[in-house]
Amino acid sequence: MTVSPPPRSRAWWEQRYADGTIPWDTGITPPELRELLDSGRLRPPGVALDLGCGTGTNAVFLAQAGFTVFGVDLSWLALSRARERALAAGVPPRFCQGDVTDLGFLAVQAKFVLDVGCLHSIAPEDRARYARSLAQRLAPGGLYLLYGFDADPTRVDGPIGFEAGEIAARFAPWFELLWQRPSQERERPVAWYLLQRR
Repeated sequence: MTVSPPPRSRAWWEQRYADGTIPWDTGITPPELRELLDSGRLRPPGVALDLGCGTGTNAVFLAQAGFTVFGVDLSWLALSRARERALAAGVPPRFCQGDVTDLGFLAVQAKFVLDVGCLHSIAPEDRARYARSLAQRLAPGGLYLLYGFDADPTRVDGPIGFEAGEIAARFAPWFELLWQRPSQERERPVAWYLLQRR
């Protein structure tokens, strides 16, 4: 009998990348990230962090835009693919296997942090650590672009999601919520959030 690893464990993510069950890995940089750069509100150079970077699509995009980018993910297989993508694109591969709820292993002050679907998969009891750790790594005035599903208590699979008002409240000690944009993905409510470090 084969026993599956616990959901959201490092082994669970490795298994998903190994068997190709990664619907979140579209290989497309989100328009919201492109729009933020095009608006002039976010300008290179500077350090950018891509939390839950997966196979590196957005890390490579940010590096090509002129940022010094560090991608962080739990999955070694995802990071291996991210390194290949970066090398093929001619940008330096800076990818770290690690826990995004404790970024102490990164001795940087970032100008920008991106999280496309990472925080919404983290257990609610670990999200306070994520917020504190992020605040320590993002410089005052720095921007944080976040994407995640809304919470849905009827679902038994997929990301846990965010409760109404959770993002503004969770990050309030260190961040100002600049905007929130509701949307839909595969018939599930989602939202983009832009926050700024106080």
